[in-house]
Amino acid sequence: MSQDTPEKLIQNVVTACGSCEDCRHFIEDACLFLPELFRLHDRKREYGEGASPAELKHLSDLCNLCGLCPCVNIRREVMAAKAAYVKRDGLPFGVWALQDVSRIGKLCGSFPSLSTLLTSNPATSALIKCTLGIHPDRAMPAVPRKNFDHWVRNRPSVQGRDAKDGVRKAVYFPGCTARFLFPDVAQAAVEVLEACGVLVVPSVIEQDGACCGMPPLLEGDQGMALGLVERNLRWMAEFVVAGFDLICSCPTCGYFFKHLLREGAYYSDAYQDQAGGDARSLRIPAGMGISGPREGNMVVLHRATYGPILRDTGPFSSLDPLQRIAVGEHAFDLGEYLGKLAEEGRFPAMNRAVSKRAVYYPPCHLREQKIGYPFLDLLGIVPELDVTPLTGTLNCCGMAGIMGYKKPFHQPSLQLGAPLMDKIRTHRPESILTECLSCRLQFEHMDTIPVRHPVQVLRDSLFKPAPGSSSR
Repeated sequence: MSQDTPEKLIQNVVTACGSCEDCRHFIEDACLFLPELFRLHDRKREYGEGASPAELKHLSDLCNLCGLCPCVNIRREVMAAKAAYVKRDGLPFGVWALQDVSRIGKLCGSFPSLSTLLTSNPATSALIKCTLGIHPDRAMPAVPRKNFDHWVRNRPSVQGRDAKDGVRKAVYFPGCTARFLFPDVAQAAVEVLEACGVLVVPSVIEQDGACCGMPPLLEGDQGMALGLVERNLRWMAEFVVAGFDLICSCPTCGYFFKHLLREGAYYSDAYQDQAGGDARSLRIPAGMGISGPREGNMVVLHRATYGPILRDTGPFSSLDPLQRIAVGEHAFDLGEYLGKLAEEGRFPAMNRAVSKRAVYYPPCHLREQKIGYPFLDLLGIVPELDVTPLTGTLNCCGMAGIMGYKKPFHQPSLQLGAPLMDKIRTHRPESILTECLSCRLQFEHMDTIPVRHPVQVLRDSLFKPAPGSSSR
């Protein structure tokens, strides 16, 4: 194999992880990728049988960039291998179709018969699933005719960019799943933010609010991912300059903007010129995962030693690094932002009781933001709500975005999520609370326990539910 083939790239990962093995035991129960990697590595070591091209391709498909493994370089190399596969072999039609949730949502919302064919007609549903490579047993979500865009554009109280001095301003980025599949989540986010006195501009008002870019990035379609990010970055950077924060109710979107988008940007010449780096030194903000000598809030490293290693060479390195940093530094998870408002005394009293016994599950991309569990604190002050947290680091629902829909990964995704579902059932909850709507789809597939986003519970405690409002 040549040095730049996708097989060589993913084989390098097998070799690196197999030589280290730190993750062999502690993460295997929450991961599909590493058990298969170590199986291939052990077979090679014990029997001299190397991995076949098909096995290496399958291995690369198993990584969902959850962030649980500690090696950023390994995750980056897996993504590079995925991109190399797509560049050489192209993207399967089913993956091309599934990774664009916005397109699916718009089509099914504009033509409700499509959603009916997919969810209610067994014959056409089976045909569509077969065409898209979806497992025949996977439950498909209904696409409501009136999505979040419809609610926003028909709502008289939608506000513009202007605000009085001292008023917090935020652009709300709902993410594709809340925007098209669970619009009540996005509506609740806007209503709760406004109840806290925040001037909210939903991204679908000023811009189309394109997908964050994570789904195509995970599938190796870096061209689509780059196009989406470039489109979003322009308008987001303008709002940041105008004093707005960026709020995400989807943990994956938040993880993407706060971490993946900024990855490498602090090593760029543009940032180093701004931060005081020179021919001899690199200056990196503390808290970015880099250790070394400190000067104030900066880590200072010798350029001769670290310059060849710490470079801005990721999938978004062609985009303005200062804009990437500005957007990432002003991006907040919804619970994180509401928690800050509560600390400032801006959160109104929640007087309405929500008499429920609930289990709260924080998803992987929330845990990898390293912000704790801010919604758990807020849920703790909802009258009569009894919440049991399931905050173990390695709990996983197994869905991994569109991965759980793919025919080869449907059963493994359910097996991976089964231990978590068993833990949930032992508490006999009346509802499951989680920020991740991908997890919600998995839970709804595996059980009949109602699933909600925590912000929906906060909204219900703040306001009387509107007539005809949906818990979905």
